[in-house]
Amino acid sequence: MQIAEAESWAELPDFMRSSPDLFISRVVGESMNRRIPNGSWCLFRANPGGTRQGKIVVVQHRSIEDPDHGGSYTVKQYHSEKIEEYGELVNQRILLRPLTNAFGYRDIVLEDEQEDLVVIGEFLTVL
Repeated sequence: MQIAEAESWAELPDFMRSSPDLFISRVVGESMNRRIPNGSWCLFRANPGGTRQGKIVVVQHRSIEDPDHGGSYTVKQYHSEKIEEYGELVNQRILLRPLTNAFGYRDIVLEDEQEDLVVIGEFLTVL
């Protein structure tokens, strides 16, 4: 199940400073098992600014159906391909890549509906 509500508090690792934009979520599934073991509690930064290129993010999109548990949220590595339009760089295509050694996972490719993608947070560490 994918539930987005506050349940409890946790102590941060010594190298992290507390801030209101941090949240913890449990990541269940094998699609990111090379970086995030199935069932791990992970620390994320909400609404990350700047480039997302190559970063692991939790995203929401109406056309995503998570292969492990359904729902519109997923954790993947973010890649975008940009083109120049009217002197400005814009995303032509967004790829959400699994980092896994498990069979059956593919990139999620967003071309026409990429404006509906919401980056919820950036992965910081497994707790």
